[in-house]
Amino acid sequence: MFSPMFHFLAATGHSPTDHAVPHTLHSSPLLRVPVSEPGTDISAFGIRDGHYEFFITNHLMMSAFVGLVLIVAGIWFSKRISIFHGEGLRRYQTKGRFSQLFETICAFIRNEVAYPNLKELTDKYIYYIWTVFFFILFANVLGVVPIGYMLQLITGDHGFSHWGGSATGNLSLTGVLALLSLVMIIGIGIKETGAKDFFNHFNPIGWNGGLMMLPIALLLYVLEWLSLLVKCFVLAMRLFGTMMAGHLVLAAFVGLIFAAKAASDGVAYAVAVPVVLVGTALTLLEIFICFLQAFIFTFLTVLFISATAVHEHDEHAHDEHESMPGADQTGSNQLLGHGVASPAAAGQPVGA
Repeated sequence: MFSPMFHFLAATGHSPTDHAVPHTLHSSPLLRVPVSEPGTDISAFGIRDGHYEFFITNHLMMSAFVGLVLIVAGIWFSKRISIFHGEGLRRYQTKGRFSQLFETICAFIRNEVAYPNLKELTDKYIYYIWTVFFFILFANVLGVVPIGYMLQLITGDHGFSHWGGSATGNLSLTGVLALLSLVMIIGIGIKETGAKDFFNHFNPIGWNGGLMMLPIALLLYVLEWLSLLVKCFVLAMRLFGTMMAGHLVLAAFVGLIFAAKAASDGVAYAVAVPVVLVGTALTLLEIFICFLQAFIFTFLTVLFISATAVHEHDEHAHDEHESMPGADQTGSNQLLGHGVASPAAAGQPVGA
């Protein structure tokens, strides 16, 4: 009766790292370009025998799949939230529990994460912030689903075992996300404050200190830029390390069963029960971490953008607005003005 369970666990392989690292989904490269002398092998950059070889990996496939899911989900939810569909009072009702959850998360990210930092710039850049949050969230959550192993159990084809996986457990993807954040930080900073003020922002003591202060000013200028680069680098490493570590821990627990099986089948069955229970608890914890890491990445991105786009000398303009206009209604007027959400975000009755 336990043989299907062992067949499922065996699909993970004996090495914990085998579960987390990227795997190619086909044998021959789609693209082969000479980049170095023959005989040069740099596997980390996909270079073999002096040629760069491009393969579609499970992580690359999951990145594309997550993007597609995000587009479809966004279109579907927007139609069920928008006030421009339906008749009568139903126009102002969010249809469906998942749509209500999606709307609530959007309102929370805007009102509690973006607005306290970006102030009046919130609605200009909230779409990018929402996109980053939901892309990372979907990638994290779908990475927990054992898509490849489910396909293997259904089809019996071992070739499906490496399909799926956590795209955010790959430094290439998290690095691109961090690079996009860096581009947005610099781009929004220059757009909102002007190039001169933006670059002067990285010199906290100014350039008017004379020749004696110039070396210190230059040193601080370089350190401030390094600080920004390090912040974005840490964004990538934190997300990558956390998501990969979660999969490695689960795979290591599964490996205990195979270690016990080397002694006897009875010991393996005895070890399997607590391992499955602990694995279930760890999976639930990992789902929580999926949401947490998406929030942390988004929150820090907003914080870094506000550091360059919203300066302290602008704060006096908002002293009389300690909270968002209409914050007691979750900013419904602004949300509706942009066609982003329905009055459900304003605390009005929501349809089932």
